[in-house]
Amino acid sequence: LVAWILIGLVHIAIPLAYFGVMGRLASSRGYGLNLSKEWEPTVSIIVPTYNEGPVVEKKLRNLAEIDYPREKVELIVVDSASSDGTAQQARRAFEEMGFKGVVLEETERRGKASGLNTGLKRASGELVCISDAECLWNKETLRNAVKYLSDPSVGSVSGVHANQALDSSLSVSMENSYRSIYRAVRIGESKVHSTPVAEGEIQLFRRADLPGFDTRIGGDDTDAALSMVEKGLRAISAEDVVFFEPTPGVWGARFRQKIRRGQHVIQAFLGHRRLFTRRSTPAGIIFPMEFFLYAVNPILFVPFAALTIWVIAIFPLVLYLALAGLAVILLVPSLRQMGATYLTNNLIMLAALYQEARGNKQLTWEKIEENRL
Repeated sequence: LVAWILIGLVHIAIPLAYFGVMGRLASSRGYGLNLSKEWEPTVSIIVPTYNEGPVVEKKLRNLAEIDYPREKVELIVVDSASSDGTAQQARRAFEEMGFKGVVLEETERRGKASGLNTGLKRASGELVCISDAECLWNKETLRNAVKYLSDPSVGSVSGVHANQALDSSLSVSMENSYRSIYRAVRIGESKVHSTPVAEGEIQLFRRADLPGFDTRIGGDDTDAALSMVEKGLRAISAEDVVFFEPTPGVWGARFRQKIRRGQHVIQAFLGHRRLFTRRSTPAGIIFPMEFFLYAVNPILFVPFAALTIWVIAIFPLVLYLALAGLAVILLVPSLRQMGATYLTNNLIMLAALYQEARGNKQLTWEKIEENRL
């Protein structure tokens, strides 16, 4: 019983306390930056693609409508040997829009980081922005992101997810619940100093700070953010930098996407484990806590679940309390959603840890067709 209580405190109480503190900081304090809204550097936007035929034209038209001087924006599409004519569609879209853009074609698919490096070599902007093909921005998204890099202490800026549900299924509701929790955590961490987990839907850097992306790591966005922290710069998620990405309503698609993304975050964390030895605030508190949440706490779910079953079987009072608690969870929609999110996210991260342990890096992957705008 004592072991069950202790594991439960570590497995549940510590994350809840951390989420609560970061959520409060997210709503109660600012970023502590000296920003210039008038600063308008040139920006190279790199969009890596692989079989993005259904969305690439819509993506490029979305980027062409952003509130930023067109002459200061360079669009670079890097196509990794698509078989559906993605590169041709991108070129046609550029011609029709009359936009300053280029399409680079790789002869073989070597992973997203490799494609980003190809685009980086061509990029001429003072700032470099990466953005996934299936997401869309608000008109002011880029301008809002740029202003944070006007403060020299910031090295990476990414945005926050505004859910664009493909349906109203439980899978989508659970993803919304997960996103709302972690959105507050990312913003809170950023206001303390830095958040280690970035979003590849939009991520902005100074070109001079970014030598390249590590092709051995799937989480190029998180890896790049952690690289900035190692340089002594801040990596932030900005609450006014909003992007839209569809949430798969099909369970299988959601699990595949989440397992891959979770695994890529773990790869990036392991690649920057040197941050464990740093004594600064982001490395000394935030990075170890995020590593715990992603890589350690899901493992604790296994003994906690096993001990919970044992305690219920041994102590009748606990059984009655558990049944009463379960009834409340099932009857209250918000609690039911949180409970389902807790269960599935632990299972997802266990699967991600298993994939990483067996050496299946998932540096390339099958497209999720359900995840299309």
